[in-house]
Amino acid sequence: MNFAFDEEQTSLGDTVARLLADHAALVAPDLSADAAGPAWDALAELGLFAMMVPEERGGAGLGPVDLALSVEAMGASLAPLAAVDALVVTDLLARHGTPAQQEQYLPRLAAGELRVALAMIEKDDDDAPESVKAKVAGGVLNGVKLLVAEGAQADLFAVVAQSDSGPAVYLVPADAAGVSVRAHEDIDPTCAHAAVTFAGVALGDDALVGPAAPARTVARLFDAGAGMMACLLTGIAGRMLDTAVEYARTREQFGQAIGSFQAIKHRCADMAVAVEAARSATYYGVWTLSENAPDRARAVSMAKAYAGEVARHVCNETIQVHGGMGFTWELGIHRFLRRTKVIEHSFGSSVWHNERVLTETLRTLADGEAAQQAAA
Repeated sequence: MNFAFDEEQTSLGDTVARLLADHAALVAPDLSADAAGPAWDALAELGLFAMMVPEERGGAGLGPVDLALSVEAMGASLAPLAAVDALVVTDLLARHGTPAQQEQYLPRLAAGELRVALAMIEKDDDDAPESVKAKVAGGVLNGVKLLVAEGAQADLFAVVAQSDSGPAVYLVPADAAGVSVRAHEDIDPTCAHAAVTFAGVALGDDALVGPAAPARTVARLFDAGAGMMACLLTGIAGRMLDTAVEYARTREQFGQAIGSFQAIKHRCADMAVAVEAARSATYYGVWTLSENAPDRARAVSMAKAYAGEVARHVCNETIQVHGGMGFTWELGIHRFLRRTKVIEHSFGSSVWHNERVLTETLRTLADGEAAQQAAA
């Protein structure tokens, strides 16, 4: 099996990286979210949001693995999280949306004209989609969602809420009666997170995504989001590794580059090994998403958990390599650490995903034993 990216996938990733490099304000020390709008417009003009839209709906018909390097570049450049939300919802609608939903939303998503935000996280939840408290009863939605990226700019919310048969995904227009948005502070203000309240919101007849299998739709949304977040985390880790190595090459003490000192050299080497391991886990997880492989849940959870741990570790190590100035505001490394902490808790924390890996592994072993006994 060949896991190497082809020329088109690599070229797309390089193009996204070069485009976002022109938006230096994204990685500036300033915590303003003002740079998000121009970056979104540039990505839309590039056609990124059309890549996962089916060809019959005016897109390129690509899958998650085709965009892995592009999303990794978005992580390295601290691109707007809302842009990744748009890709995740596009994937969901392309696979589970009704024909009416696809016709109504996919062309606008492809053009970058529709701003969609994922509303999943709630107060005191345990990360599992099954634990959400927002509820739909009699076609009416009630609940409060937190940490909705760029919630104030959204035209449409993809909301995970309880239905009569369990959790499901509903599409709710931002201007629907009963929807209110309140900005709230968090560790990374550039994400423009908001709390969104749904108070007696009457849902349309075509609000439910994947009516034939709501549970499968929620699982796809969660796995696709976790896989994309793993790509972002890998991009951050790679960017911080390059930053640490470059500084170690140029910063001199006692007449020689600090990279020649054993302590610094070993730190950089350990970071490099960890980043490559995170990339391997992430790329495989995204491949299982594209192929809808049987081990998708376990692979995506392994990628999300490990990439989060590596990104946090590399950010902290990069600060240490820079010494005292690594802690300064002006250097801007804090921006990458802030974004890492936010992404780490999006679509499930490392603890939750590690537990899921264990559960899926034990289930696979049990199924294998049962199959052997049946064959005997």
